[in-house]
Parts: sequence; C-alpha cells; structure tokens
Amino acid sequence: MNWLVIARRDFQDARRSRILALVVGLFVALVAIVTATSSTSGDRAAENALWNLHGIALFLMPIVMLVVGYLAIAGERESGRIKYLLGLPNRRWEVVLGKFLSRSLVAALAIGLSMVVGLGIIALRYDSVPAADWAVLAVFMLFFGAVYVGIAVGISALTATRARAMAGVVGVYVIFTVFWIAPQVNPMNSVAYLVEDLLGLSPRENLYEFVFHLSPSFAYSRLGNGVIFDRAEDGAQVVPPDAPFYLQETFMPVILAGWLVVALGVGYLRFRDAELG
Repeated sequence: MNWLVIARRDFQDARRSRILALVVGLFVALVAIVTATSSTSGDRAAENALWNLHGIALFLMPIVMLVVGYLAIAGERESGRIKYLLGLPNRRWEVVLGKFLSRSLVAALAIGLSMVVGLGIIALRYDSVPAADWAVLAVFMLFFGAVYVGIAVGISALTATRARAMAGVVGVYVIFTVFWIAPQVNPMNSVAYLVEDLLGLSPRENLYEFVFHLSPSFAYSRLGNGVIFDRAEDGAQVVPPDAPFYLQETFMPVILAGWLVVALGVGYLRFRDAELG
C-alpha cells in the first residue's frame, strides 16, 4: 500500500503549496461566472447554461489538468527528491500510481465544489433546475479531468526535467484541442486528403468522424453532447443514431479510458527503465 502513502503525502504537499486552493478557486470562479452570466430567457435557458459550461470546460479544463499533473514526477527528478522517494522503499509503479491519485483528488475536489456552487446559482436564477443533467455533466467532467491528469502524469514520468514536461503537455494541448478543429490542419481534412486525393478512394465519412473523436477532448465533447444535449460539436457533424458503434456516445468512455491507461502505462515503462543519476 505504499502507493497510498505516496498519494497522501503528495496531496498534503499540494495543499501546503496552495495548488489545491488555486485550482479550486479557479474552477469555482469559472463555473460561477458562466452560470451567473448565461441568459435566463427562452425555454431552454437552464440547459443553455449547462451547454456553455460544457463548451468552456472542453477548452479550459485540459490546460488546468495538465498543469496540475505535469510536475508530479519530473519535478521530483529535477530536484533530486526522487532518490529519497524511491529509497523508502517505494517501487516505481507505486510512485506513478500514487502521484496520479493525489493529483486526481485535487482535480476532483476542484470540479466537485465548483459544480455544487454552479448548481446553487442555477437554482437561484432559473425556474427549473436540471439537476439530473447537471449531475451527469459533473460525472463526465470528473472523468475527463482524471484523463488529462493521467496524461500529464504520464508525460511527467517520461521526462527528466520541468522544461521537457512543460513542452510535452503544451504539445498535447495544442495538437489535440487547438489543431484538432483548425480548418487547414484538423485530422478529418488530413485523413480525407490522404484517402480521397492520394489514394483515390471514395469518401469514408465514418472514418473521418472516428479520427476526430480520437482526441480526448472531443471524445468528451461527443459524450456530453450525445447523452445530455444532442447538439453538433465544433468541427464535427451530428452523429446519426444508426452510425457505427465506434461513433456512438457509449463508445467515447472507451476512448477516454484508453488514453488514461496508455498514458500512464507508457510513462511508467519509461520511468521504470530510466537512469536517475
């Protein structure tokens, strides 16, 4: 159970360094601003407030979660404290797991508290409270946050310095969130060019949609849109009910879980074999 001890100590360090307060404050402020400034007019006003929050979380949550996790192991290695941590003794997989759990707890507290505050504002401003949809969105956000924390911890385990870890998480965010919907470089257009122009094949719309949803950000987007909102996503089309299973919202948790497992697994394998000097 050494991983649990590592998680507890790391969480205490995060609390003392005010990381927890900063992340909680940021999320509470974000949710409060979105819910307090959303329009109260129209038949779907409360749902629109949820939709606005869902959309903003899609782009801002990955940044915060990556920042929460990117120094989890790389920071310990650069400071030299990793030798002490591994000499207690703790195995390297326990370090990776413990760090992931502690940083995920920081994220969960921030998301959970902010959603409670947001629900209170919704209750004060709107005639009806979509409590069930709000709860579902909160669960999706918790899962989404944990996935990006896992990606950050995995990158942190891959790298030996803060600078490299920072470069890694910035690259992940830019590629899988920003470029993913940029008209000239998004993967749907790129794969369509490969299939239709270079290979001379007929269009493969389902393939293009699947590639688009391989991004953890847009797998989360599809999950929320399909279960709660049933609206179109940025950069993608509304997925019809008869689409293949890999495009349905029920398959998106598989993609997200895949990102989590692969990121932590690859990070651990690299960390396991790394020379720590």
